[in-house]
Amino acid sequence: MKTTTAFSKIARIQDRTRIIQGAGGSSKTYSILQYLIILCVKSKRKLTISIVSESFPHLRRGAAKDLIDILIENNLYNEANHNKTNNSYTLNGCTIEWFGVENGDKLRGARRDILFVNEANNIPREAFTQLSIRTKEFIFLDYNPSHLSWIKEYIKDDKSNFVKLTYKDNEFLSEAVIEEYKQAIIKAENGSAYWKNFVAVYVYGEEGQVDGCIYDYELIDDIPDDAVFIGSGLDFGFNDPNALVKVYRRGEKDLILDESLYKSGLLNNQIVNHILSDVQVAQNIVVCDSARPEIIAELKQNRIPAKGVTKGKGSILDGISIVQGFKLFVTKTSENLISEMNNYTWEKDNNGEKLNTPIDKHNHLLDAFRYIVMERLSSRSNNYNSLKWLR
Repeated sequence: MKTTTAFSKIARIQDRTRIIQGAGGSSKTYSILQYLIILCVKSKRKLTISIVSESFPHLRRGAAKDLIDILIENNLYNEANHNKTNNSYTLNGCTIEWFGVENGDKLRGARRDILFVNEANNIPREAFTQLSIRTKEFIFLDYNPSHLSWIKEYIKDDKSNFVKLTYKDNEFLSEAVIEEYKQAIIKAENGSAYWKNFVAVYVYGEEGQVDGCIYDYELIDDIPDDAVFIGSGLDFGFNDPNALVKVYRRGEKDLILDESLYKSGLLNNQIVNHILSDVQVAQNIVVCDSARPEIIAELKQNRIPAKGVTKGKGSILDGISIVQGFKLFVTKTSENLISEMNNYTWEKDNNGEKLNTPIDKHNHLLDAFRYIVMERLSSRSNNYNSLKWLR
């Protein structure tokens, strides 16, 4: 099997949690998959290995496809061993399976020996925790460093469990791609903010931002004393997280966001209890996803001033437009909200041009935020401060 310098660096890590930060073309994912395949071939016992990412379609196009390609290239693939129903492959008695974090049953299902979380900064901490506590031996986390979020906490002080890779760690990268990186470096040196960020993230493997994020924001330590609470937004889920965000206003143009809830698998009474545990939330308007009127009714039965958001054609873009009229601040403890902010982007066409359509992911807390803004801060919104509409 032909391996790269990246593979050698990855193979040297011996800790339980092995963190691989890689730029574009560094072969981080490919090398981890090679490592896992070799492990299976050499194993004298039956291992179970789970490869997990933000969604199954993402895996199917990425890591799962690479896994099968590596097996074929090295004459290790046998179609009889490929269970396309369960999305798994058996190699030397070992089972390699793959699934997305949207599969709640898998997250809380059977234990495994080894876990590989692909593009880990795109999954919630809660999902990783559920996976981690069901993993017996060790864990690979790989990611492109558009942002690190909760991953930072798992990097040891001496960084013995951490590797940063660049395209120079991949000896098999094509000359054409290398030339593109060199041209990007020249553009960054000429002062372009876009190319500086591109080079930092995709060439040097440093932390940066995803291109095309819909919202700009700043981090703050705490809610300012002069900020006024205007209410909360709530987006319902089950396999997806239930997401609650508290929103404050300071002056005319500043909005401060504070994450209150981001958890999947909750029953209605657990959502109610969470809200009742915060008097500020429970006594002020909670604007909810109108698709779940039965939960909204249960909230109202518990004297929580809940209301379904008014939706309609174009309401998502309208809401985004309203939000973009404010300067946004996010508390540093709102880690899932920060992750969504850093990943919520516009769709792109086949030429990489931005479309006027937001992606339908990384938006649970941001949808909840949009609900409260649409109802409280739109020019056509009603005044709910008195809560008379509850009667």
